[in-house]
Order: sequence, then C-alpha cells, then structure tokens
Amino acid sequence: MYTLGIDLHKKSSLWILIGEQRTELFKESVPVHPKDISIALKKIHVPLDDIQVAIEPVCGYRWVTKLLEEAGMKVHIAHPRKVQLIAQSTKKNDTEDARTLANLLQSGFFPEAHKASEEIYKLRLLLRERTFIVRMRTGVKNQLHGIATTQGLHTIKGANPLHKKGKVGIMASDNFVMKELHYLNEVLEKRIAPFDEKLAEEIKKYPTAALLMSVPGVGIVTALTIMAEVDDFSRFATPEKLTRYAGLVPRERSSGGVVKHGGITCEGSAPLRTVLVESAMRIREDNAAALYAFVKRLTLITGAKKARVALARKMLSIMWKMVKDNKPYNKDILSFSNTTKVSDLEARTDA
Repeated sequence: MYTLGIDLHKKSSLWILIGEQRTELFKESVPVHPKDISIALKKIHVPLDDIQVAIEPVCGYRWVTKLLEEAGMKVHIAHPRKVQLIAQSTKKNDTEDARTLANLLQSGFFPEAHKASEEIYKLRLLLRERTFIVRMRTGVKNQLHGIATTQGLHTIKGANPLHKKGKVGIMASDNFVMKELHYLNEVLEKRIAPFDEKLAEEIKKYPTAALLMSVPGVGIVTALTIMAEVDDFSRFATPEKLTRYAGLVPRERSSGGVVKHGGITCEGSAPLRTVLVESAMRIREDNAAALYAFVKRLTLITGAKKARVALARKMLSIMWKMVKDNKPYNKDILSFSNTTKVSDLEARTDA
C-alpha cells in the first residue's frame, strides 16, 4: 500500500508519495485546479487504486478529495486539532507537512475526522449562511440602539428605534445614518425569509430532525442544525461521546491522584454547541417542568450560566437516547442516565 500526503492550500498543494518502507517515490507541487490535478495523477507511476491519501480539511478539500476518490484512491481526512506534529514542529514547511501526514497514515497513527455527505454539507451551508445573515441583522439592530443612546433618544418615551413609533419618528427626521440602518435592517429581514421557507421544506427530508422537535425549546432551525452538525447519531456509541464531540464536557487535568476539572472544552462543532445552549435558555417551568427543576437546582450550586451549559449537555444526551430508540421526547426519558452521573455534573460543571 502506498501513501500520498497532500499539504493543501487555496491555490497550490504539495504532494509526497511514500512506499511501505517510507521511501519517497514522488514529490510534486501541484496547482489546485482540476486540470493540474489530473496531470499530476498521470505522473504517478503506481496503481492509483493502491494509494491511500492523507489530507487536512482545509480550503477546497471537498472537491479535491472527490477527484482523488473518482481516480480510485482511498481518502482519509485528518482531524485538524489532533495533528499536533505539524503545528508543533520546529521545521514547518509544505514539504514537511505533506511528509508528516503521509507518515502518520502509513504508521497507523493518523487521527481521522468524519467527512459529511454532500447532502449534509449542503444543509450545513444553508443553516450557517442563515446564521450569518441573522447575525448581520442583530448587528444592525445593536447599532441602531447604540446611536439612539449616544443621541439621548433612549430617554424619550416611545423613541425606541426598533419600535413602530420610534421608527416612524426616525424616518420622518433628517437622521440619515439611522434611516439607512433601518433600510438595511428591512433588507436583511427579507433575505432571511427565503431561508426559513427552504428549511421548512428540508425538515420533511429528515425524520430524525422532526423527532428532535418534540424536545421543548427545539424548533425547525435548531433541529436541523443538530441534525446537520451531528450527521449520523449512530457514529457515537454513547451519549458521553456525543457531548464530548459538541465540546460540552469539562476539561480534565489529573495527576498523582489529584483530579481537576476546568471549563468546557469547546471542541468540535461550534454551531451545535450554540444551538444547544440557546435551547437550554428557552427551557421554562411551563414548557418543561422536569428540565427546569434540573437547571434550577444546579443554579444554586454553580450559577445560572454554568447550569444552562449542564442542561444543554443533558438535553443532547436525551436526544441521543431518543434517536437510538426512535421515540419522541417524554417524561419517562428523563430517567435515562448516561455514563456521566447527575451528581458528577453538579460537581464539575464549568462554562
């Protein structure tokens, strides 16, 4: 078996092919273009079916790896946070990076990441771009409030720039900046609507996402985001592995019998972690009494913010169980206990 290490950039890449004895058989600087990649593949004088590829998930890796797979190669995607030898090397250049990737895969120490399907990738893109526009709209609203405050408008009753009366007053005034910000806010509102319509169609394709919507505080956007970021729930053998993937578990520094826990790792998918915490913030006594009781109890021990993070972790564990059993949320599922005990959560939860 031959191993090809590729150090990929936006416009260029460095390829190094090694054999079973780690001898260098091929080295080439390849422009990142379909035509140049095809030319490079023809220069390799070993069967392409016998080549395994090590590459990091950067730039246009999805279409590049697709071309390599179509040529018969078996592609392995490196876990970006676990390829420490590249980041910590005292001699770092494209050649060394490509060689290190190839050697790691050849030796069996290659930390491989999951590659989502094209369908899931498109869903992620749809959701993340919607989030981008929503954040832009939020920024515009915050800017309007900020300008209103600097001009003392916040002291005038009914002058809230985002309320109907306040907006009418601004549009009738000669305040050019605030008027333009209102126009921009209206445009962004209109651009979010098509995304929401598209997501309403997408939810029909994913029974798992519809199942997740039975959880209090989880709507279409949240359910689809969880579905897109987790991809296949069966990839995770236990709920603890799933919560670790979401970066919702505490850091641990243990030595000599002394165990220390810190803040959550924040590893893995940031969009997944964000929607889970936002869902936890929507839990109230009137829509989920048992979950609210859980967070209320923890609040007295850890504080409100840390308690909500713990609730987000608990909710994700419950979702894992729901998907595994293919059952909607109900009060009985709250008795489900994963490998992390509730008492442990209370003792070591950090935001």
